[in-house]
Amino acid sequence: VSGIHWWYKAPNHAAELTAGYYNLDDRDGYRPIAKMVSRHHGILNFTCLEMRDSEQSSDAQSAPQELVQQVLSGGWRENIEVAGENALSRYDATAYNQIILNARPQGVNKDGPPKLRMYGVTYLRLSDDLLQESNFEIFKKFVLKMHADQVRRCHAFT
Repeated sequence: VSGIHWWYKAPNHAAELTAGYYNLDDRDGYRPIAKMVSRHHGILNFTCLEMRDSEQSSDAQSAPQELVQQVLSGGWRENIEVAGENALSRYDATAYNQIILNARPQGVNKDGPPKLRMYGVTYLRLSDDLLQESNFEIFKKFVLKMHADQVRRCHAFT
């Protein structure tokens, strides 16, 4: 599902409507998508997990954080798995922490799996920039945080 976050704060949600998402202030346009995914035993995958409202131009009335929360919450209310990915090439702790916040909205639970958590996160855009020493060190910390309280299935980062 595409992350059309431009004009999200506008009452008419013009960008979403243009893209075919019938999402308005008084109508949840993503819940029907989650219901359809549920009927077909699918996983709802959403984008822009690293983006924050405060980083967007106020002129665009953009709200990626609010949109991500709406979509993920709709998926969880339909009892389906939700997954996500980043939209931008970012290599900073702020972006990684935003992904973690979306992936684990209730934080780490040492007594078992948290009720709300993402099924998976895809990190897009492996690049030379990511593999630069300082960027890669931050990325490794992000991966370890993503695996906190999880059964270790991969030993690539040990």
